Order: sequence, then C-alpha cells, then structure tokens
Amino acid sequence: MENDDDVAIVGIGCNFPGGEGIDNFWQVLVEGKNCTVEVSRERFNIEDWYDADESQLGKSRTRRAAFIEGLNEFDNKFFGISDSEAERLDPQQKLLLECTYRALENAGIPAEELSGSRTGVFIGIMNKDYEFMSLRSPRTVNHYTATGTAMSIAANRISYVFDLTGPSLAIDTACSSSLVALYYAFLAIKQGDCETAFCGGVSCMLDPAINVMLSKAKMLSPDGMSKPFSRRADGYGRGEGCGIVLLKPLRKVNLKSIWGGSWSSC
Repeated sequence: MENDDDVAIVGIGCNFPGGEGIDNFWQVLVEGKNCTVEVSRERFNIEDWYDADESQLGKSRTRRAAFIEGLNEFDNKFFGISDSEAERLDPQQKLLLECTYRALENAGIPAEELSGSRTGVFIGIMNKDYEFMSLRSPRTVNHYTATGTAMSIAANRISYVFDLTGPSLAIDTACSSSLVALYYAFLAIKQGDCETAFCGGVSCMLDPAINVMLSKAKMLSPDGMSKPFSRRADGYGRGEGCGIVLLKPLRKVNLKSIWGGSWSSC
C-alpha cells in the first residue's frame, strides 16, 4: 500500500550511448552491450592527444569512451530559439530540452498542460567542456555565449521554454550530481514546493584537455571501461548522454492514463 508522500515516475526521456530513447536504453541493458568506442575525429583527433606512456605531458592514457550519436542535431526553431542563439548553445542544454520534451511525450502530457504550472526543474550537470572551448576564442563570443554556457541556465532554460514556475536548479556534486538532483526533486514535491518536477542529468565530452587532466590523476581506465569491485579496476570509463524523468505525487496520478500502463513509485 502506497504512502501519501510516494512519488511516481510518469515519463522518461533519454539519449544514451546505444541509441536515443528508453527502448534502446533497455536493449543495451538486456544485452549487456558495451558501447565503448574509439574517439572519432568528429569529436577530436585522438592521435594528437593519446600516448600509452602516462608520463608524456599533454597526453591522455585512453583512446576510448562511450558516445551518443547525432550530437548537436538540434531543431532550435521547434523550441523557439533563433539560429544565432543556437550557435552559442552548449550541446548539453540542447540535449536537456530534447529529453524533457520526450519525457512529456512518454507521459502522454501535452506541453501546454504544464504551462504556467508550479513544475520544478532539477538538473545534475558538471561538465564545462563547451564553455572552456568557447573562451579559448574570445573573438567569437557574444551575449548568447553567456547564457549558452552558464550551468544555471541549463535548468532555467527548460523552465523558460516550457513556461514552468517551480524551483529551477542546476546541481553540481561531481559524479553524484544526477542522484542529488533526484533527491532534491523528491524533497521539493513532498514539501509542496512544486506540484510536478523534471529531474535528470546531462554530460557531453567535447574537450580533449579534460581527458588529459583525468589521465594525469590516474582516474581514467586505459581501455575506457569501468570495472567496479574488480581486482582489475584501473580507473573509470567516461560516457556521455542525457536522461530526464517526470515526477508527480502518486496520489495525483491517474494510472489508467499513463502510457503503456507502466509506472514506478519511490
């Protein structure tokens, strides 16, 4: 029997290595698929950045990571964003908007239904690759660069685009950012700070210098794979992607209206 303060996950939107959407994500889990690949030239030339000799300055100890497909393929007009602003938008902000909309679709809720509502947004985000890369070319930055790279705007843009009036927070607690965001989303709903909440996290790997930094700290696995609880553990494997869940108090959920008749409560 559920408690009065139980919270339900009524919608999910995601884009992870292995394919966009929850069906692809589930298939990756079922098959135990390894999505680690060699860094492609679309991101950066790994030959310029890799060296098996960890003592080499300015070099990464790994050639591999897990990437999503179609990074930066963004329909900015759909979200009411001009071409000039979209050019200065961190791909992480673009992914968050896309996955938020997909979470709404998955929940069977029209965006207009939440417009003006006390819906909160809680986003875990820590990577600043796009900001670092932008600031290396100061002649190309403009006023859109400020909002396009600010971590706070990663959450606030969702609230603005979908006209949400609840709390809107970007949370950086390193690797636990998404989990902490989920905690605060649950807390906000249970305390009555918001009626509904979008919660999730995003990570994009764009700047090869970050791999160098992590390599020098011996944090990265040479083969790009994490091996938790194993004697062979030699660092972690990096991956990117975005995941958003839509949360509502379970007592306010019409279970028959949920797409697919499936739901989860916490």
